[in-house]
Amino acid sequence: MKAQGIEALGALFDRAAVSEALDRLEQSHREVFVRAYCLRWTTRRIAADLNITEPVVKCRLHHALHALRRDLDYLLPHRR
Repeated sequence: MKAQGIEALGALFDRAAVSEALDRLEQSHREVFVRAYCLRWTTRRIAADLNITEPVVKCRLHHALHALRRDLDYLLPHRR
């Protein structure tokens, strides 16, 4: 029972860290990331919705993922 409580607490900290890392993203990167990974939109649909090109969507996703990895490595050093 105690181990389950510790795991639940760890999951809570992980969710808080992910939320903070998402909040740290530039708005243009966050809006592309959310559409791609939360809403599961294609790059074509994201580009049309935001009135940008698909290469710009891919570039912003690349930068968003890089920033998230960097921030999560800092916020969750025990998860490396």
